[in-house]
This record gives sequence, C-alpha cells and structure tokens, in this order.
Amino acid sequence: MTSNRKHTWSLKKALRYSIVAVLLCGSSPAYSAPLDLMTAYQKALTYDAKLRSAKADNLTYKEEVGKARSQLRPNVRMNAARGRSATQHGVLGGFYPADYYNTVNYGVTLRQPLLNLSSLAAYQQSKIVAAKSGVDLQREESSLMVRLTEAYCNAMFAEDNVAFSKSLILATKEQLEQAKRRYAKGFGTLTEVEEAQAGYDNAQAEGVEILNSVEFSRRELENLTGVYPDELCKLLPKKFKLIMPQPNKIDAWLDLARSTSPLIMSAHKEIDIARKEITKQTTSRYPTVELVAGRNYSESENNYSIGSTYDTYSISVQLSMPVYTGGYASASIRQARAKSLKAGEQLNVQERGVESEVRKYYNGVVSSISMIKAYEQAVKSRQVALVGTQKAYAVGLRSNVDVLDAQQKLFASQRNLAKSRYQYILNRLMLKQVAGTITSSDINEVNGWLAAARQ
Repeated sequence: MTSNRKHTWSLKKALRYSIVAVLLCGSSPAYSAPLDLMTAYQKALTYDAKLRSAKADNLTYKEEVGKARSQLRPNVRMNAARGRSATQHGVLGGFYPADYYNTVNYGVTLRQPLLNLSSLAAYQQSKIVAAKSGVDLQREESSLMVRLTEAYCNAMFAEDNVAFSKSLILATKEQLEQAKRRYAKGFGTLTEVEEAQAGYDNAQAEGVEILNSVEFSRRELENLTGVYPDELCKLLPKKFKLIMPQPNKIDAWLDLARSTSPLIMSAHKEIDIARKEITKQTTSRYPTVELVAGRNYSESENNYSIGSTYDTYSISVQLSMPVYTGGYASASIRQARAKSLKAGEQLNVQERGVESEVRKYYNGVVSSISMIKAYEQAVKSRQVALVGTQKAYAVGLRSNVDVLDAQQKLFASQRNLAKSRYQYILNRLMLKQVAGTITSSDINEVNGWLAAARQ
C-alpha cells in the first residue's frame, strides 16, 4: 500500500512539472515585465480581431458616402476611336472598286444631375449608415474594455486560486506530519493518519487542476493582446475601493442609457436608414432632370460622310420619368415600409434589453459590495475558527477531520472573497458599458488598484 502511494505521488509530481513546463514554453512572444491592465488594453487596441474588423467596417461604410455623393456630381466621359474602313457601291448588281478611308471619332460628354430626389435620398441615407457604423465601432471599443478586463480578472482569479491551493497543500502537509508524529508517540490513530493523507492528496490533485486553469486564462488574455503574460499584477485590497454607482438611483441610470447606450443609438439610426429607404424608393418614380453637354469631332465617320469632317458642340436639358416598371417600384416601397416596421420593433427590443441589463448590473454592483464585506468578515471568522480547531486537536478535543474541514472552509471563503471582488469590478464596467459611459479612464481606475506581485 505504501509503494502504491509513493508511485501515485511521483505521478502527481511529474504531472505538475509537465504543466509548469507548458507554462514556461508559450508559443507566442512572452511579456517578461508584469503586465498591468492598462498596458494590456493598449496592446489589445491594436491586436484584437473584433475591434480591427469593426474599424474596417467603419471605413467601408464611410466610403458609401462618397459613392452616393458621386451620383449628385458631374459625370464626364470621353470616347475616342480611329479605324480603317472600306466601302463598295454598285448599280444593277455591279460594284465599283472599293473606297478605302480612315475614320476618326473623338468626343467628350458631361452629365450633371439637376433634379434627382432619389439620389439625394440615397446620399442622405449613406451618411446615416456611416454614422451608425461609427456608433457600432464605439460599441465594439467599449466591449473590448469589458472583454479584456474580464479576461484579466479571470487570470488573476486563477492565480489567486493557485496561491490559496498552495496554502492549503502546506497546511494539509503539516497536518499529515503532525498526525504521523502523534501516531508514532501513541496519541493518535492510524485512521487519523489516513484521513490526513487523504486530505493532502486531495489538495495536491486540486492544485494540479487549478494550475492548469492558469495556463488557460493566460492564453485567453493572449488572444486579446497578442502577448503571453509571464506575470500579472495583483489586486491590492488596500487600494481596492468599494464605490456605489454614481448616480446612485436606478432611474437615473435608465434615463442615461436611453440617451447614450450604443445599442439604442444604433437602433435609432437603423430606423432613420429605413425611413430614408422609403423616401428613396418613393422618389424613384419622380422625374429626373439632367444637364447634358458635349463636343464630338469626327472624320469620315461612316460611308455617308467619307472625306467629311464634323466638329459638333451640344448642350441640352433632359427629363426622364419611369412610367411603368412592371410593379417593381411599388414592391420596393412596400418592402421599405416593412423594413421600417422591423426597425421600430428592433428598437423596442433593444430598449427593453438595455433596461434589463442596467437593472442587472446596477443591482450587481450594490450586491457585490455587500458580498465583499460579508466575505471579508467570513475570512476573519474562518481564520479564528481554524486556529481554535487546531489548538483543540492538539489537546485531543477535536479530530483530524474537523481540522481538515476548517481548512477547506477557510479556503472556500478566501476564494469567494476574491471572486466577489473581481465580480464587483466587472459589474461596474458592464453597467457603464450598457449605459454608454465607459471610457479608458475606467480601465485606468481599475489599474490603479493593482500592483506587481513582487512589490
């Protein structure tokens, strides 16, 4: 039985060493200095694929403005042709010898729309589309702040778990040694030794799993920043501040979100786009007026003008109007109106969703503050309880199981306290993100609560 236990320990040590080797050998460039949150954010601004995609979309939609504006500006087209032709003519079935001649044709035409309400509506619509793209880009930038902070907090939480796990392993190891000493002196039992050994083995097994979560969380952070962090900063309880949401009324946050939330602003833009589409399709049936001017120069342009040269100037105002399009115009108008109805309903969906999210994260901030205070007191109580249980065990008033249980409860309370602190940070940022008020200064504020682990 002893040899099997030693073999199990050696396997666990080998597994721990292999995981450490994975941590030390990242496939991406490592960031040797402690990576703080603000530095990670600055790197993510240039690396994150979602944000880069949103920026590309924004540039794409901005160019739609230029394309639509071009339909209102002059259009100049030039044509040129040179060729060699031959013409035969005859009488009563007989042909004279062919005439060979060069043909030349040069021309330039200018068209300037004077009245085209459909193109004007399309131009106005393109500007709204570009503005909506800007709002969507703003939303993606705020989303990056939350996604990055969440990944960073997950990584810090994983490392906190490693620290808690190491403390538990040391405590259970000491408990095991103490149980062995008691047994050797005749005060303890073999059952106590086995229970202490089981607690130590279980703590080691959990430590291996927790260590693996550190690697995963760091890789998630790497996916956003492009660098693998060898070391992260730690949350300092002394710098950490519990601040109630400002304004401290939920109705004020709801009013703020209705006017500044990127989701609601984007939905409003979508309604404006749909309305302009109705205008564009309706005015497509109206007359259009164009100024057309041109110059054309030709030599022997056809077989009726062999040897003749023409230099023609022209200017005119042209009017055109669709009379019947087979029902296309009417169907397009009905389709545009249906899209407008959909956009209105989407706005309702976004408003209700934002209201729900504001309530959720506002209450989350408030409840997180209460939870942090409760867990801080719980940790203090668990520490006192553990010391008391250890003393009682030393004089034989408590069993080894009681000590292991007290150690586990202290570990759980410390873990819950760390988790509640990180959840408080995320709730604060998510509340501001939904309301549309999050900025880089919020990231900098959280960064001020951190410090390098070696400090």
